[in-house]
Amino acid sequence: MIGSMSYRLLRLVPLFLAPLFAVSANAQMACPQGVTPGSSQCLPSGGGGAAPPPAPRWRLTWGAMAEDVATGYVGTSTGQFSRRAARREAMRKCEGMGGVNCKPIFDYKNNCAVVVEPVKFIQGSSTAVYRDGSSVEDASSVALAYCKQQNGRECKVNYSNCTSPVLVN
Repeated sequence: MIGSMSYRLLRLVPLFLAPLFAVSANAQMACPQGVTPGSSQCLPSGGGGAAPPPAPRWRLTWGAMAEDVATGYVGTSTGQFSRRAARREAMRKCEGMGGVNCKPIFDYKNNCAVVVEPVKFIQGSSTAVYRDGSSVEDASSVALAYCKQQNGRECKVNYSNCTSPVLVN
């Protein structure tokens, strides 16, 4: 009887000792490779909801001008997401006007730009001026003064435009 009673007690010992050795189970975490579990970069794994969307950011925009010196045609572009795209668009427009030897001559990023030429444009002896600035007024004032100095006569703004960053989600 004592033997069977001690056998029953021995069977119950694991039930009494189990709470002493219990380990608390934490929710499983999904961490990026190389990040230690418990870091703020880790997210709960599985069914806990979708990850938050990426924060919005500002994307820079470009503008450009391409000119055919022989004809005086100038193609422009604005609001492009790369310098290459801005130049390509300006070249396409210059060639679309009939320019044969169009070349990119000016580009700008998140800024304003102007083309200034003499009021009395004389083919071959007039120099156009391309400038950028924080505003059309800033770019114009610098370009008008420089154009007058270069050409020896009054000048006017023939083109102005600005590019601004775009909020991207």
